[in-house]
Amino acid sequence: MFIKIHEPSEFQQFLLAAEQRLILNDHDDMKLSNYLRGIAGESLFYELIKNTDCIKLWDFHLKYRGSSQYDFLIWHQDTLLHFDIKNFTGHYKIINQQFVSERDYVHTDVTSQLNKAHYKLESFLKHQQMASKVISKTVFINPDFSLAAENIPQHVILPQQSQKVAEFISSIVPLPIHSTYAERMRMFHYSGAHYDRIHYYPFDSYTKGMRCDKCRKLMMQHQPKKRYVRCQHCQHRSDNKTAMIHLLNEMSLLKNDSLTTAEVSQWSGFSKATVRRLLQEICAKNGANKNRTYQLPEVL
Repeated sequence: MFIKIHEPSEFQQFLLAAEQRLILNDHDDMKLSNYLRGIAGESLFYELIKNTDCIKLWDFHLKYRGSSQYDFLIWHQDTLLHFDIKNFTGHYKIINQQFVSERDYVHTDVTSQLNKAHYKLESFLKHQQMASKVISKTVFINPDFSLAAENIPQHVILPQQSQKVAEFISSIVPLPIHSTYAERMRMFHYSGAHYDRIHYYPFDSYTKGMRCDKCRKLMMQHQPKKRYVRCQHCQHRSDNKTAMIHLLNEMSLLKNDSLTTAEVSQWSGFSKATVRRLLQEICAKNGANKNRTYQLPEVL
C-alpha cells in the first residue's frame, strides 16, 4: 500500500505543459530533462512494486534539520528500506568510489547523496522515537546500464537484480505500526516548490495544440461530430471533456491567468460554441459577454 505517491510540483507541471511548445531557456531545459529522466526511472521501479501489500512512500521530501529527498521508503519488520533510483544508461566503472561513464563523465554525488540521506533519516527516526533501523540502497534500474567492477559496492543494486528485489518486497507482510510510522512521516513532507521559481514565457509564443495524455505528443485532434479526440501519433482516444480538462490545465499553467473562449478554441480546434458549452460546464466564469473569461476550479 502506498501512503504517498509522486505528484509533480507546480514548477514541474509548468515545465511539462511547456514541453514541445517552445524552446525553453537553459535552466528550464536542464530541469525538465533531469525530471523526465528521473521520473522515468522511478516509474519503472513503481511498476515493479505497486501491487505489493507493504507500506510505502514514493518521492518523500523530509523537512528536518534542512531537507532531504527519498525516492522510495518501504517498511519491513523493524527496518525502513530506502531505495534511491538511478536511471543511468551505458557502461560505467568505479574510480575512487565515483561512478564514471565511458565518456569519462564523473557522477560525484551517487554514494555521497545516499549516505547523506541515510544518516539524516536515521537521525529523524531516532528523534521521533520510531524504532526502525535504516538500510539504504542505490538501484540502477535501467536495463541499458552496466557496471565494470571487480567488487560491486554493497549498497548497489544492478538492473538484473531489480526483479529479485521486487519479489522480496512482494513477500513483506505489513504490520500496523508501519502504517502509523508512515502517516507520521507524511506530516514532515514538503513539496520543495519554493526552491523553483517559474519563468513565464509570453503566452502567444507557445505552439498551440492538444497533448495526448498517453504519448505526450501535441497531436491530439478533434474529430468532427464525435464525442472524442484522437492522437494522430499513437491513435489513443479520449472523450472531449477529459481532453478539454487536460488542455485547460496546461493553458492555465502557461498563461498564469484566466482563459477566453477564443484562446481555447484556437488551441483545441473545437468550435467556439462547443468550447463555450464545455467551459461553462467545467470552469468558473468571470465577467460577461465579450469580456467573459474562465478559470479552472482548484480541485481539477
